[in-house]
Amino acid sequence: MTNIFLEKDTLKTKRNLSNKKTLPKLDKTLLIITAILIVLGLVFIYSSSAFDTIGFFKKQIFFDILGLIIMWVLARYYMNLQKLIKPNIILFISWGLLIWALFSSEAAHVHRWVRLGPINIQPSEFAKLALIIFLSYSLSRKQDIATNSKSLIIPFIYALITILLVVMGKDLGIPALMFSVSVMIFFIAGTRLKYIAGVFLLAIPAIVIECLRHPYRIQRIATFLEPEKTIGDAGYQLSHTMYAIGSGGWFGKGLGASELKLEFLPAAHTDFIFAIFCEEVGMVGAFILIALFIWLLARGLTIARTTDNKFNSYLASGITLCLCLQAFINMGVAGGLFPTKGLPLPFFSYGGSSVIITLAMMGILMNIAGQGNKRDILPRIK
Repeated sequence: MTNIFLEKDTLKTKRNLSNKKTLPKLDKTLLIITAILIVLGLVFIYSSSAFDTIGFFKKQIFFDILGLIIMWVLARYYMNLQKLIKPNIILFISWGLLIWALFSSEAAHVHRWVRLGPINIQPSEFAKLALIIFLSYSLSRKQDIATNSKSLIIPFIYALITILLVVMGKDLGIPALMFSVSVMIFFIAGTRLKYIAGVFLLAIPAIVIECLRHPYRIQRIATFLEPEKTIGDAGYQLSHTMYAIGSGGWFGKGLGASELKLEFLPAAHTDFIFAIFCEEVGMVGAFILIALFIWLLARGLTIARTTDNKFNSYLASGITLCLCLQAFINMGVAGGLFPTKGLPLPFFSYGGSSVIITLAMMGILMNIAGQGNKRDILPRIK
């Protein structure tokens, strides 16, 4: 009898050990970067929300906790979950949400949100991740991309449809980001430069048409070129953003000491939170934040380079480039380097959809980092 129980315990122990081995280890570097950025984000959500500090702060804590739960689940089980839902189905779901948003009521003259009970979600954030997953998966299945240009037609059409659906919601910032990241994934997959150059040439008239259709976009470009001439009108936000950054000096005014957040700077806790960050901690703090995103960029691309799975490599590259490019564009807009775009600063800007998708991306990246040399176990898209 004793031997029987010992054998059962031994089998149970072996089974548990086997199960543990199937779970990827969490990447320590990514965990450290994520922890630092989340803490800094919460600190400056609290600091930048001048008149509803506790309200925004509590909501952001809830979004972060929910995002961290999703991140942990994806970090452990993403590749297993991926077997249940094919990447093209994920993309089709994002299309459905984007179409739903188009028929929803306008908010701030745009169709970017879907109401689900007491909360609003932004489908374009989900579509951003869905497109990266689909392109990475689809291109990883293509053979001889450099010589067989016809194999790129379907992935390109799917990407174009996704981007157009977001543009129809009167959003140009996220589509520009999605387009840039998509082109980078195509390039990493081996697409010839002449095809990529052709796509950029086709995009130019599309951008011009979109700007002409909405005169406020032309005004944004004019404001970007000469913000001081319209400081009392269209150039108000950009001018005050640069004032906030410049007034911080090298070491800032101190946490909570921002003056521009006191109703002088619109969207201080969302798209322009970087300006408050610079005003309170100065250029030294800004350089540290930029260094954190460069660290994330280096680590993410290292993960992409060292994996022996093409799908994982493209996916890690796409996620890393998306997060870091979005961060650099947001900071560039605040510094007057780019025209104003409605792109949140990852980990920092207030908003549930952005925070949750950002942490979901980090979870998938952690899962890829922990995969090692495992073989591709995903089904083919039919």
